[in-house]
Amino acid sequence: MFTSRWRELLAERTQEAARLVGAVPGVAGLVIGGSVGRGEPWPMSDIDVLPVYRSAAARDRDAGEVARVQAELVDWWAASGRAQCLDLSWIFFTATEITQAVADGAAGLATRMEDRRWFHGIDKAYGGRAGSASDVPTSDFLGFLRDARFAAPVVAARVAEWRRQAVTALGAARAAQAHGDLDAATVELRECARALRLVLVEGWGDRLGSMGREWSRFEEIARVHGASPLASSLARLAGADPAEVDTRAHLVPAWLAERIDLALHARRAVGEDVSPERNARDQIAAFTVHVSRHRPDLTGPWTASPDPHLTDHLDEIEQLLPGIPSP
Repeated sequence: MFTSRWRELLAERTQEAARLVGAVPGVAGLVIGGSVGRGEPWPMSDIDVLPVYRSAAARDRDAGEVARVQAELVDWWAASGRAQCLDLSWIFFTATEITQAVADGAAGLATRMEDRRWFHGIDKAYGGRAGSASDVPTSDFLGFLRDARFAAPVVAARVAEWRRQAVTALGAARAAQAHGDLDAATVELRECARALRLVLVEGWGDRLGSMGREWSRFEEIARVHGASPLASSLARLAGADPAEVDTRAHLVPAWLAERIDLALHARRAVGEDVSPERNARDQIAAFTVHVSRHRPDLTGPWTASPDPHLTDHLDEIEQLLPGIPSP
């Protein structure tokens, strides 16, 4: 399903995106993030680009032009042979911000974790590279992130935020259940379990990466840390238990069935040892989240919502939450 040219194609399109987005007047630099930036791509990698604007005013003025370039590139890539996602969403930095972040050090970076843009931005940028070899400020910033991303104060701040999100989601699940909205309660239960999973991963000094592969990666990280039973419990509470998901795999819509097949070939193309069942679980769990957040019109029996064991699962995760270790 993927030719031997997939790496060459990703490299060409990354260069094309960097050239065209970098030409927007208000853009001072670019971070090539995600798996492509880290040098760990797979055939279905998105191209993650984080603009570094000259100023906040430049961002306000030119974000629309960046979005136009993004849309034109994605349309052209789809029409010219194979579709490709160019992720140029809401995460950005300014030139002043990245210079100040380096000056403030890890302790200062920890204080920025209260800002959603920075909280998610440093994880996407971690291990990445500048869009241009001559972009010294962005390169310096990325070098700083490589050292500071897992510094103790940054990890502590991120763990606290993930735990806060877990507690908030659990409260929202209880409230939705009390009002009879069992679908919403199920979504919040699963968000709680996902947040607790990231409390663990952060505390172990690791990160998950691609959403379409994250449950298998989480299970492997947990195995290394002797926490496989806990990982299995969180997967079950998040609707990502492989055996349970396998019972509804035949219910997925055609677009997701196609994604499942493509993902398995892509993962095996980079030597990943994953079973068809776990690959299907990863895709179904990931897109259950995407659908609940962005396309509720695509929900169906394949999402297993509402959770038939909702009350028991809410009680279980409430008991589990205090025991999830923090660094």
